[in-house]
Amino acid sequence: MTAPRQKDPLMKRLMRWLVPDQRVANRHTMPPVVAYLGTLRSSKLYKIGDISVAGFYMVTEERWITGTGFPVTLERVDEYAQGQTLTVFSTVARIGVDGVGFSFLQPAEENAGESQEPSRMDLTKLAQFLKGLPLTEPGSDNLERAS
Repeated sequence: MTAPRQKDPLMKRLMRWLVPDQRVANRHTMPPVVAYLGTLRSSKLYKIGDISVAGFYMVTEERWITGTGFPVTLERVDEYAQGQTLTVFSTVARIGVDGVGFSFLQPAEENAGESQEPSRMDLTKLAQFLKGLPLTEPGSDNLERAS
């Protein structure tokens, strides 16, 4: 038999009611994915705290100004897709205690033609890249760290 789950403190429940979770996509917490700044793997390796089709959370001591955008190369390091990479253009969405949250940027309509930059995000490619990663349970406490 499992022990009954304790209720969260009143203030925490009140804050969740006043400011509900605004995430719009399922997250993969602590995925087997690493990141490099830029389009090549020339920067140092960064751990990914969580990732979804909307963005990712990079675990790092470095901080960038909110709104700063640059390409990031993501690489799978699991057995399922070892070495698979995807370069996406992302922007800093928020600063956390142990890292930085990024949002993926979609290509502008005028750039969506044949001359599209390889660093721009494509949802189909991103979904293929994330395929096979385990999802985090919606009520999981793992989301608290990266929220």
